Amino acid sequence: MFISYFGPLTSFSVNLAHTVSLQMAATIKDIAKRLNISVSTVSYALNNGPRPVPEEIREKVLAVARELNYRPNRIARSLVTRRSHTIGVVPTEASINLAVTPYFQGLLNGILNTAEILEHDVLIYTRYDAERANEFVNTLLDGRADGLILLAPRIDSQAMEQLAGQIPFVVTSDERRNAAHFGCDNSGGVRQAIDYLVQIGHRKIGHIAGDLRISDGQDRLVAFRSALAYHLLPAVESWILEGSFLCEGGYTAGMKLLKQPERPTAVFCANDDSALGLVRAAWECGVRVPQDLSIIGFDNSPISSAVAPAITTIGQPLDQIGAAAMSAVVQYVETQQRPESQTFHTELLIRASTAPI
Repeated sequence: MFISYFGPLTSFSVNLAHTVSLQMAATIKDIAKRLNISVSTVSYALNNGPRPVPEEIREKVLAVARELNYRPNRIARSLVTRRSHTIGVVPTEASINLAVTPYFQGLLNGILNTAEILEHDVLIYTRYDAERANEFVNTLLDGRADGLILLAPRIDSQAMEQLAGQIPFVVTSDERRNAAHFGCDNSGGVRQAIDYLVQIGHRKIGHIAGDLRISDGQDRLVAFRSALAYHLLPAVESWILEGSFLCEGGYTAGMKLLKQPERPTAVFCANDDSALGLVRAAWECGVRVPQDLSIIGFDNSPISSAVAPAITTIGQPLDQIGAAAMSAVVQYVETQQRPESQTFHTELLIRASTAPI
């Protein structure tokens, strides 16, 4: 399997299965010359079509191919089969340190594992620019990828409308669009978080929201308000701040929240990175976690259980979501039938960052 990164300045591929040989590779012309047959006949024999080849000729072609250590040129083969056996992965937007974000890591792990099983390669696009969206869509349609996985596309993105009917694609974390989507039960996960906080005595609960340009950010905010209303608790607007799904955003929002004259006793954060930023803000403000402030996150990122205090969180199976998206888009490419969407359950993981009031 190859993992290819395509960015604004360069692109490179990493072969996970083979080393690169500097020796000149044999071509189908070499096989044709050895057997004194046409190049097209060799091509039909190697590719099982599109025209039939007598079995005797086919066996001779395969034998000479093995003898010459022939390896098919995937680009040339794709021109014949119209398949590259490559799936493109499109992140939300171009971002520095994209590969170290827990959400991207979790999804990509599932995508790559499944790509290996399905004998497909993965091409990661890293130069999305909202100001040049039309040009980027043309890049996605240039033939290198058979299908696409769009990771948490922005709500204002027009890419899906432009891609519809031109290339098979699926999306993660956005069930609002007319596309097969794969993600977690945001409403159920947020409800688990708020139910738990209420169960251990908290009545003054704040929220550090995610990026509200992304459906996960909006959906978790709506679910937070709904869960508070279910428990007949007020949603104090000054305790609801946007944290952009980043540690820095959680820290900035946390500093504003903790410097208010009255503050909540617990905060639900839209993801673990935001929760970690809030923990840092609490430490700088002299607020003890969990004695003075309970904090709960979302995702179950690897670092959430490695810090002190370990973060109570709502786990979502990102690797399973990525695997399902990869399987679905390959099926879509092969059958040209849009796959069914899939929603995954979440799990409350209680750790040291929360305590009864």
